[in-house]
This record gives sequence, C-alpha cells and structure tokens, in this order.
Amino acid sequence: MENKPSQIKIAMKFGAIYGFSSIAVFLLFYLLGTDIQSKLPQWISYSLLVLFIVMGIKTYRDESLDGFIGYGKSLGTGVLIAIFGGFITGIFTLIFFQYLAPEMVQKIMDEAQKSMVERGGMSDEQIEMAMSMTAKFMTPFWLFLFSVIGSGFMGLIFSLIISVFMKKEQNPFNSNLG
Repeated sequence: MENKPSQIKIAMKFGAIYGFSSIAVFLLFYLLGTDIQSKLPQWISYSLLVLFIVMGIKTYRDESLDGFIGYGKSLGTGVLIAIFGGFITGIFTLIFFQYLAPEMVQKIMDEAQKSMVERGGMSDEQIEMAMSMTAKFMTPFWLFLFSVIGSGFMGLIFSLIISVFMKKEQNPFNSNLG
C-alpha cells in the first residue's frame, strides 16, 4: 500500500516554504534600506502566497487524491498553507522587532503619527489617542497574532478564488469500485 502525504503534511511543507520566502523578501528590502511599509514587499509576499497555495493544492490533489480534489478540500489546503506560513513569519516578526531591530517599532509609530498629521482632520487629542491605541498593538504578541491572522485571512481570500480553478471533481459514473 502506497503511503500518500496528508493534507497537513503538504500544507506544512508549502506553508514553511512560503513563510521563509516571505522572510527572505522582507530581509532583502530591509537590508537594502527600502521602506518596509511600502507596497512592493507586500505585493511580492502576496504573489508568493498565491504561488505556494497553487503549488500546495496541486501537489495534494495529484499526489494524495489521485488527481481529484473538491472545492472544500482545496480551500482548506490553501488556508492551512497560509496559516502555517503566517505562523513562521509571525515568529520571525516577533524576533525581529523584539531583538534584531527594536527601533523599527518607534520608526513605524513615528511614520503613523506623521501620516495622521499630514492628512489633517484630526485634533491633537485624537492623534494622541490614536497613537496610544496603536502603541498597544505594536507589542511582540500582537505583531505575532496579526501576522498569523492576517496571513490566514489573505490565504482564505486567495484560496476562495484559486480553488474555483484547482478543483477537479471525480466523475461518479467513472469510479472504480472494484
């Protein structure tokens, strides 16, 4: 009897590849001195997520399910890939902002405040209150949690679309039941 990889095993593999690829992109932009809050690193990370969701679903479908996969299993696989990747990037985020570049948190906070002031329409008290709330969520725990939840959410959105194209239902009239 052939030992086929499980959905979890495949999701962990492609989630890990996605997570470490995202970390590499982040570090590349950081080391090059690029603004890590710019849209380009984010779009590259989303592209990687889509790529690894597609590859993971295809691998699961072809290696474990004999070339067939329903919409629900496809969707679940994509979300699992994103969550595992988010967990890895969350751990990295925690380490990065806590130990490697703790000054980045203050830099992000300063940029947020500057943006609020430039947009106008907010009083000094409102800006101060908004910054106070922002500071509460810039702790390592919240950064980790937002990384996992954000990745899972984006994985859900992408997987909802990807699964439409990746699903491949088996014809019930062609089944070999023995």
